Amino acid sequence: MSNYTCLIKKEGKQYASLCVELDVASCGDTADEALEGLKDAVETYLEFMKDEGREDEIYRPVPMGELKDFLFTEPRKRECSLKAIPLELEYA
Repeated sequence: MSNYTCLIKKEGKQYASLCVELDVASCGDTADEALEGLKDAVETYLEFMKDEGREDEIYRPVPMGELKDFLFTEPRKRECSLKAIPLELEYA
């Protein structure tokens, strides 16, 4: 079982999700859909990297500039809600 940090925020009418440690993202109409999409995307990414024999390249944190863009959209006209959610996945 591995733990990853998942950030979810509302963007307009959709929700965006981001796995900080792997630089994998998804979106959905609800926060739950965005989280489920991210789980699927992370699992697919991990399986691909394993199948390619690239386990040593799996961890690639989101670059700071991109993380700032995700967290702090401009112009900041209203408060946005943001929460970090631990994402637990089991893969071989």
